[in-house]
Amino acid sequence: MKQFVTCEIPDSLLRIGQERRFLKGSNIFKVGEAISHCYYIRSGVVKIYIDHENGRRSILDFAGREDWLGELSIFCNEDFTKENRVVDEISCLEFDLSKIRQMCKKDGSISFYFASYISSKLMTRSFRLSEYLNYSLEKRFASFILSHHKEGRYGISHTDVSEYMNVSYRHILFVMKKLCDEGIMKKEKGYFIADIGKLREIAERSE
Repeated sequence: MKQFVTCEIPDSLLRIGQERRFLKGSNIFKVGEAISHCYYIRSGVVKIYIDHENGRRSILDFAGREDWLGELSIFCNEDFTKENRVVDEISCLEFDLSKIRQMCKKDGSISFYFASYISSKLMTRSFRLSEYLNYSLEKRFASFILSHHKEGRYGISHTDVSEYMNVSYRHILFVMKKLCDEGIMKKEKGYFIADIGKLREIAERSE
């Protein structure tokens, strides 16, 4: 997955954050509740998704290290709170939205930082949509594994990945089996990257 550069988070912002942890399976935001805080993730993963009226689910993103949650509410009132679920224990900094709004009004560098971050997130999601239309699932899945492994271990469920990439569970299972058969991935209490060089080669293909 292509990543776009954003500016470094200002120290003055980091200093007002409060340490928080969210356990696997918990929610950071509750659907229907007003958003009063935002979060800067230091480690862990949370999935952001929408359950549709027809019973289907769309996973919009997997937020991880150096990502923000709730940052759009600094500048606007979001119409609804998206469903979210921690898939790998989250360590983060919690920020009061009202304090950040005041900082943005007084300090242009804080406002520019958030503008840079939100622009980067928008471009990354747009690029991901274009990848869906133009590249193989094997390339996209390899890129996804590289983005979400933890010290070589990868444990995001095939169901979540299939919903995220809008393909069948069976298709994801087939590609993972192929990677295992080729010695690139190894099934071991989840999965382990056995050959990161070959995995990167697949992720960087132009097909």
